[in-house]
Amino acid sequence: MKTKTIIRSILAGLVAMPSLSPADETPQPGDILEGINMFTPEEGDPAYKVRAHATYGTQWGLDLAYGYWGTHRASTDTPCNNNFALIHGQLNQRLIKDDVNGGTWLRVEISGSWALDPDSARANDSATYVEGFGTSTSVHPDVMGPHDLFFPEVALMHYFADKRACLIAGVVNLTNYFDAVSIANDTFSSFVNSGFVNSTILPLVDSNVGAVLQVELGRKNYVMAAVSRTGVEMGYDPFNGQSDGYCVVGEYGHIFCEGKGTIRLNPFFQMIDEEREEGVHHRRNAGLVGSVEFSPNEHVTVYVRSGFGAKQDLGSSAELSLGAHLHPFSRRADDFIGISYGVFKGANSIDDPTEHNRESVLELMYNLQLMEWFKVVPHFQYIHNPAYSANSDACVFGVQGVFSF
Repeated sequence: MKTKTIIRSILAGLVAMPSLSPADETPQPGDILEGINMFTPEEGDPAYKVRAHATYGTQWGLDLAYGYWGTHRASTDTPCNNNFALIHGQLNQRLIKDDVNGGTWLRVEISGSWALDPDSARANDSATYVEGFGTSTSVHPDVMGPHDLFFPEVALMHYFADKRACLIAGVVNLTNYFDAVSIANDTFSSFVNSGFVNSTILPLVDSNVGAVLQVELGRKNYVMAAVSRTGVEMGYDPFNGQSDGYCVVGEYGHIFCEGKGTIRLNPFFQMIDEEREEGVHHRRNAGLVGSVEFSPNEHVTVYVRSGFGAKQDLGSSAELSLGAHLHPFSRRADDFIGISYGVFKGANSIDDPTEHNRESVLELMYNLQLMEWFKVVPHFQYIHNPAYSANSDACVFGVQGVFSF
C-alpha cells in the first residue's frame, strides 16, 4: 500500500519554514508525527497535496493508474500478459479543531484493482497472477485478491500533548505508519515488488481492528506501538475474521544529519491460531527489522533494510534489501531512476522443515513526470528462485500510467 513517509514530508514541507535555518532541517516539536500521519507536498509526488486544510480541515489524495505487466519464464499457471486498472485514495477529515494539540480526525483509505481482460482475471476467484512469483515478491502488491475494492483503513486519529502524541484506533492499516522508508513505499511512483515496498517479515496488516500509539521523544526521536488483529483478509468484515490472531509491532525512529536521514528499528510479536484435525494449533513468531535511509544531497537517496523472524513458518525468516533513487537531470527535478536489490530467505515449510531456498530480486524503474498530475513509470524485475524454487528465474516487464489528484 502507498504510505506517507517521514523524511520526504519533513524535507519538502519544513525546509521553507522561517523557524528553521537553511542548514538545519531537523523537525520541530510535532513535525515528526505530522510527517507520518498528514498529507504534505513531496518532491516528485504531486498527489497528497494539502487541500483546503486551513479552511475546511480536509486533506485528500487520489491515484488512478493503468498497469501492464509482461512475464517471461513464469510458472505454468501464470498469464504472460496482464492488464489492470488500479485506484488508491486517502482522506483526512478534521472532526474537532484544536490548534494547540492538533485535533481529532477521521482517516479513510480506499484501494482497488480490476482485471481488464479475461487472461488477467483472478484464478479461482481467490488469487492473482502475481502469487506465482512467491510470497515475498508479488510483482505489484496493489493488485488485489477476490475483492475489487476495499477499505484498508477507517479510523479515528486524535492528537494530544501539544501535538507530540497521537492515538489512532479503528480499522487500521499498519503499513501507513511502520517501516515507512520514503523511497520504498509508494507503488504508484516507485518500486512495486512487494519485497521492497515493506518488510517481508513484519506483520503489517491492513483491514483489521487495531490501534496505534505514537509519541515524540524530542526533535530527533519518536516511538510507536500498535496492536492489531491478523485474522481478517482484505475486503472481509473486520469484526468476523476467518481465524484468531493478533500482532504487536513497535518502532523506534531516530532522525540524524539535520533531517537528512532516519534510522528505524521494528520489533514485533505475532500469534495465529489454526484449526487442525488434532485441534487448535498455536503459531507464534517474533523478530526484529531495521532500516536506514539517507539523502546526502538533492540528487541521491539511499536505503537499506534487513531483519529476521525467529519462527520461519510465518513468513520470510530473513531479508536484506537495499536501493536508491537517483535524480540525474537537474532540469527535470521530479524525474528519477530507482534501483533496488533484495535477498529473502524462505520460510521453513511445515511439511518439509529442511527447505531453505533463497529468493533474490532486482528491480529497475524510472519515474517520468510528464505533467503535474500525470506520470509514466516503467519497471523491470528479475526474480531468481521465484517462490523459493531452486535453479529457476523469471523476468517481469511493466509500465504504469498514473493520474494523481
